[in-house]
Amino acid sequence: MGLKGLIARRIILAVPTALGVATVIFAVLSVMSPIMRVAYFVGSTRDLRPENLNALIHAYGLDQPIHVQYFNWLKNVMRLDFGRSFSSEAPAMSLVFASLPVTLELLLYSVPLIIVFGVSLGTKAALHHNKTLDHAVRVIGTLGTSLPVFVTAGLAILICLIVQNPRQVRLDPYLQVSYSVDYDLNLRMAAGTFTEYTQMITIDALLNGDIPLFLDAMAHLILPVGVLVFTQCAALIRVTRSSLIEESGKWYIVSAMSKGLSKKEAMYKHARRNASVSVLTLTGLLLANMFVGLVIVETVFRRPGFAYLVASASRVQDTPVVFACATLIALFYVLVNLAIDVSYEYIDPRIRLG
Repeated sequence: MGLKGLIARRIILAVPTALGVATVIFAVLSVMSPIMRVAYFVGSTRDLRPENLNALIHAYGLDQPIHVQYFNWLKNVMRLDFGRSFSSEAPAMSLVFASLPVTLELLLYSVPLIIVFGVSLGTKAALHHNKTLDHAVRVIGTLGTSLPVFVTAGLAILICLIVQNPRQVRLDPYLQVSYSVDYDLNLRMAAGTFTEYTQMITIDALLNGDIPLFLDAMAHLILPVGVLVFTQCAALIRVTRSSLIEESGKWYIVSAMSKGLSKKEAMYKHARRNASVSVLTLTGLLLANMFVGLVIVETVFRRPGFAYLVASASRVQDTPVVFACATLIALFYVLVNLAIDVSYEYIDPRIRLG
């Protein structure tokens, strides 16, 4: 099967997955009473009279047969209409879209570092098998795997607060920028002298030519990005190391070294590409499962991103927002799996996903 055929098939297979997610959400909704489901669409129903409430139930088709309600729900999902938030009465999807730039900014800086550090440290450990460097890397991998994200984040904040000197540059571990910078930024946006292109502060600062704002925002990213990199790349280090050690004992590596290649050259030119299949699989799983770490990181460091929104909506039982976030997470899983499957074709031509 060609690459285009693979992508087309994966997209087609994504349709039943999305349909399944929408069906599960509808099944949960169908347990609720019509009054609760009206609130799902219009927000609070406390001030509505009984006759107005009944009119809304009829207008939204909540007195129709279950199959009619199901198809109406699917149409709403296709339009990305998940109702209104119980807390703010704003459209649920608008809250989701507003929170995405903060999380995407974290991923923009953490994901490349996770891959680079995970693969490079794992390779170095395999090249120096059972030597000092290997033992040091294994300790790092064990610590990153063993320490929960909230413990690592708490320790990072504690160390940051201990080592800071008031006469030097202070590193505030919370929020996206310093309070004074944030106040000035709001004034500039209100006056129209600062343009939000992406709603990611570091990127917008560069596009507006504001280097001090960029440096301040980057300073506030050091701790959350560092915590994500330390906790997420640990498993990648261990898998890269074990895969390369396994590959280094195979006949093609021995043959390459007998022809004059050094161990490092044979490892980088031959073994690492064959070992990258398992590494790539784990990378996809890490990216898909980073959401748990993001929830903790955004909560601890007070960054109002997508993961923080999910945690807040779940805490106050804001059902429309939770369902909108669940649908987006399911779509993200599908896209990650598609990207991994396509990458297999490039990395190892022996793999044919028929």
